[in-house]
Amino acid sequence: MDKELVNLDQPPAVSILVRGAEKTFENAESLYREAEILRKAAAPARAFCLHQFSLEECSKIENLAAWAVGLLLGDQVDQKKVLAAFARHSAKNKTNAYMLERSEAEKDAKARGDWKAALNEFKKFQLEFHEKSNDAKNASLYVDWIDGEFVAPKERITKEVLTEISERNQFFLGYAHNGLRMLQRLEKTPEEMRDLFVDFVESAEKLREEKPDDPLGAMNELLSRFLDVGRHKRKS
Repeated sequence: MDKELVNLDQPPAVSILVRGAEKTFENAESLYREAEILRKAAAPARAFCLHQFSLEECSKIENLAAWAVGLLLGDQVDQKKVLAAFARHSAKNKTNAYMLERSEAEKDAKARGDWKAALNEFKKFQLEFHEKSNDAKNASLYVDWIDGEFVAPKERITKEVLTEISERNQFFLGYAHNGLRMLQRLEKTPEEMRDLFVDFVESAEKLREEKPDDPLGAMNELLSRFLDVGRHKRKS
């Protein structure tokens, strides 16, 4: 996001955020395509690096969508923090962690209804994912000293590692595209989307009071209601 486009003392128009998301998604796709070109040219380390950059761009769209929804609902959004997060690799990787399969420890905590432990396990998972992603990105660029010898990027980024991040990038581009479509719809029909989100927030608060000890059940019920409303509106 170009900071010059945003006056930090004045909330940006939703249209500015949508244009930013469109440019970000276009760049994420370009990075993916260029990574695949390098992959076919037998340059796995550099291909890995571009895939990681593409994944980080995808995370920005999630943050832009949250920012736009906040503006639509009249919430106070700390724009400086949002823009700062765009520049931090850790923030982008931690956002992407929400889209991944959860750890077994977190799943076990949820199964026994220990939501505090589940949250702590997720935070650990986020940090581990960031560190792993950042270490691998550095490994794809620089010669490093490991176990008493120097190791080149091409020795550390294997075909299996590259295949894994390529498949993950395809998956995340799909999420980012859905986020972009939501933003574009929000721009075209702001009143309709505002009503939808207000209803979602009010329902969430009500269910939290009704099911304080069953947040997972409350969330499933909430999502079901949200999807039903969306389908009804489409048919109408």
